[in-house]
Amino acid sequence: MGQRLITPVRAAGSEKSANNGFTLLELLVVMLLITIVFAVTIPRLDSSLMQDPRKKTTRWVVNTVSELRAMAIETQKKHALVIDLEGGRIWFVHADMDEEALSAASEKAFRLPGGIKIVDVQFPRRQPVSSGTGEIVFYPGGYSEQAVINLEDEDARRFAYKIEPLLPKVKAVDEWLEF
Repeated sequence: MGQRLITPVRAAGSEKSANNGFTLLELLVVMLLITIVFAVTIPRLDSSLMQDPRKKTTRWVVNTVSELRAMAIETQKKHALVIDLEGGRIWFVHADMDEEALSAASEKAFRLPGGIKIVDVQFPRRQPVSSGTGEIVFYPGGYSEQAVINLEDEDARRFAYKIEPLLPKVKAVDEWLEF
């Protein structure tokens, strides 16, 4: 007995061609189109969003305040946002840091970009801090000190960040605020 090959029966019109893939030319055209799109969009994204000093500062402050609230709750320890007015730097610390860790945190501080300077840090029941360093404390209960950070850019435009004790978001405004 000879061996029979069984071929499946196909319905009329359902024949598939053997070439189901893309040609090299089609793949090259798609890759070229993707490259053109990236070449046009990435420089705009980089120059407008990533390099604007004010937006960069706002993103850093908003993200850091949110992170400090979360870390204070998670570790059940006080954390603080330290603001160096003369040096134009901002960093954060927590209660258990030794001198070496405090120094390292200060060295890794966020440096204000592009002509932005901190004018003062205000608190409701204290004198404003207009020189040296100021601290905004975040407590294990998820709240913080109420504070306003007043800043100015190189064009003398004023703006501020308001940190509320119980609100998770930082309010950014285009004016200086006072208590």
